[in-house]
Amino acid sequence: MKKFYLLLLVMILLPAISLGKTKKIVVIPQTAKIFVDGNYVGEGMYMLKFSGKDDFFAITLEAPGYVTKTIKVFKDDSRKTLSFTLAEDDAYLGSSLSNLANKYFTINARGGLDSDTAWKILHQILLNYFDEIQTSDKASGYILTPWVTHTFPVSETKVRTRVQIKEITNEGLAYQIRVMSEIAPMGSADYNYKEWSRVLKQFEPLINEMQIRLGSK
Repeated sequence: MKKFYLLLLVMILLPAISLGKTKKIVVIPQTAKIFVDGNYVGEGMYMLKFSGKDDFFAITLEAPGYVTKTIKVFKDDSRKTLSFTLAEDDAYLGSSLSNLANKYFTINARGGLDSDTAWKILHQILLNYFDEIQTSDKASGYILTPWVTHTFPVSETKVRTRVQIKEITNEGLAYQIRVMSEIAPMGSADYNYKEWSRVLKQFEPLINEMQIRLGSK
């Protein structure tokens, strides 16, 4: 009789035990962080364990320089190992981290450079990167370019850039310059743009050129 009850207990528990499954999640690059239902669980590889009540998990994979990927992994998927390769982020690759992005930096004009000459130099430099100048007010010493937008299909993002310049009195001729860099999902409205701590590579030389052609040595 004891054997009968033991066998019956095994038969009752066996279906519940069999519902538990383990799947191996493998990600390239190996440095990619893995999140399960929003919780960080490791990098590159993770053994995903299902209990009887779990039907699926939401998996998020992310790494610097790659497009973040979110998928659902279902318990009834027949695969034992699921491999994912993250796509390289084209916006990331086309830009550089900059501590000057969206911040004013000051260039003190070199000795002997008058305001009119500096004004012409600033316009020459800007027109190498922008098709036109949106605002140019010599009386107030203010220059503003229009936004220039670039789209990145792989990451499905768009990045816009503009430059703002103010002439200031700083014991001589000086300029405050800000390279504004913002990013948003492709197809979204303007209010979805957010400041970005990176500058597109085609605008990187602009800062150095201004410092060389205007700045004091």
